[in-house]
Amino acid sequence: MQQISVMLPPDTYATYVSQGAAFKSNGNQENPDLYGRQWRKATTNSISIVTPRTITSYLSYSAQKRLVQLPTNLEQIIEQNNNLLYITTWIPFMRDGGNMFGFGGAIAPQLQTQRLAIEKNGTLIYPSEMPSEIESLMPHSFGVKYYAFPRATVMNVPYTIRWVTGYGDILSMDVTQETINNLIDDESHFYNAK
Repeated sequence: MQQISVMLPPDTYATYVSQGAAFKSNGNQENPDLYGRQWRKATTNSISIVTPRTITSYLSYSAQKRLVQLPTNLEQIIEQNNNLLYITTWIPFMRDGGNMFGFGGAIAPQLQTQRLAIEKNGTLIYPSEMPSEIESLMPHSFGVKYYAFPRATVMNVPYTIRWVTGYGDILSMDVTQETINNLIDDESHFYNAK
């Protein structure tokens, strides 16, 4: 089985940094699509997966634009946390009210999810926090919330992600081998990598 990229070899880290530095994008620089691979998109409860590779390329691409000062030991920080993948919940901009064409109404608040867990074989597996030295560099727009899980947990399908949205809705999403295969393919082409 193909694996999600790892950054233990020093030349791999440099490759991801250069891919990020070469990437160009207009618009919102903190859009979750720029640093994660989307698994579920909905108006109030989207889910993306953020990996060490996507973090590295994104920070290389966006730090200066976002006025983020990268630590000189970023490579070591990424490598120390290479075993973690982040199930990331977020909310696109949404209007309350208005008409069917999206005009009128007010912007709905982008509330972070309250809780999230992986359910496998009837057991709930709870996340840890994203390490603070990485979280301080990452976006927090769009009501983003990062949930850290060991790589082996995320890759060990099938399972169900369960979460409680900021609006109190209790939702779930099944993760299958196809979901993982799509993630691997998406990540291998992140920022148009060859």
